[in-house]
Amino acid sequence: MQQIYLLATVGALAALAIVVHAQTTPLFPVACELNVLIVLDRSDSVKGGFNKSRKFVTDVSEELQIGPEKHRVAMIVYSGLSYRREVFPWNFAKSNEEFVQKTNALRAIGGTTNTKKALEVGLELMAQRNVSIPTLVMVVTDGRSADDPKGPGKLLQAQPNTWVFAAATGDPESVDTRELMDITGNINHIVMHRGRDLATDITRRLLREAQDKCRTTTTTTTTTTTTTTTNPITGCELDLVLVLDFSTTTDPVYNSYKDLSKRLVSQLKIGPHYTQVAAVTFATVGRTRVRFNLKKYTTQEEVLRGIDKLQSKGGTTAIGAGIEKALTQIDESEGARPGIATKVMIVFTDGWSNKGPDPEKRAKDAVNAGFEMYTVAYTARAPNSVTLNNETLSAISGSSGHAFTDVTFQSLVDKIKQRNLPCMP
Repeated sequence: MQQIYLLATVGALAALAIVVHAQTTPLFPVACELNVLIVLDRSDSVKGGFNKSRKFVTDVSEELQIGPEKHRVAMIVYSGLSYRREVFPWNFAKSNEEFVQKTNALRAIGGTTNTKKALEVGLELMAQRNVSIPTLVMVVTDGRSADDPKGPGKLLQAQPNTWVFAAATGDPESVDTRELMDITGNINHIVMHRGRDLATDITRRLLREAQDKCRTTTTTTTTTTTTTTTNPITGCELDLVLVLDFSTTTDPVYNSYKDLSKRLVSQLKIGPHYTQVAAVTFATVGRTRVRFNLKKYTTQEEVLRGIDKLQSKGGTTAIGAGIEKALTQIDESEGARPGIATKVMIVFTDGWSNKGPDPEKRAKDAVNAGFEMYTVAYTARAPNSVTLNNETLSAISGSSGHAFTDVTFQSLVDKIKQRNLPCMP
């Protein structure tokens, strides 16, 4: 079993490998309904890494079903005393999509770090929570506060039916680990490691395991029959939208886009409770189509055959229109599973766009809708192929870490496959 790295000792900067199942009490509250209070540091000390901290929050939120009936969320975003503090009350977001949209709109503003005041505001919010269900408090900070948060930290820890965690998403050497211990009061409640991705994986896994009981099998008995049904939430849900450039400039390579798509699908677990796949092709604005939506196919073989059938008719290039059309796959009528499935969009293109909406703006719309955005370009030499527009590829993906090629494609496959791994043999 993969080991999980948490803080070793109060003064330690190394990580300790522990096995979650070895804990005698659950690290996260085991409940199908939950209050979640997020306290997010955006001061100067994390300013350069605020985007990582914000992405940590939105990534972890994918394990929740945000809304008044399941996971009620509140959030405090803070820095110094003289800087604007944003306080979002309980149930400010009625869905996962709304939560991601509002969180992605947050910006780093600098200033000193005054975690004590932020936690005091958190105590005020705690007084307004639903006390009949457990509460998870997640403080995302490097711990380098100008004031001492120990007092309000102890008061939070003393709240009934409450778990207090701290997450540091940056370099452990820059983190005040003693302060994080003051905030949480529990060595195992500090998530810290180099890089946001592992911190995210740790937290998501803990949340998922804590909610296993919400996915168990139940039995209903009538006077004549007994019917057993299983809650469809597996924790492996992924809504994958493939967006393929079928314009004239990609004529030499569009079959390679199809081959790469099939290579990805062949390594995923496909099904209504696992990965669902949609395919969108684009060229000229009028030739942008959803070739099959998320609910069209339910087996791996069907998806692979669906990709095989895709044909290009050429035309000008409207990447923005392709992304815009792909955004239709957030609708439940198309097979989307809001609040349950991780949403991923992969755009296969050379990056050249000469028609339709601005690709960068449409990509930002997709991120605000909760999608992880990636681009894939084909670099192998082919007759009549064009050079790549790396500027547009980076703008669509949002960072160089989300822009891949046929050479690095397996790294993307491995990354996306992580969502399915818990349900794979």
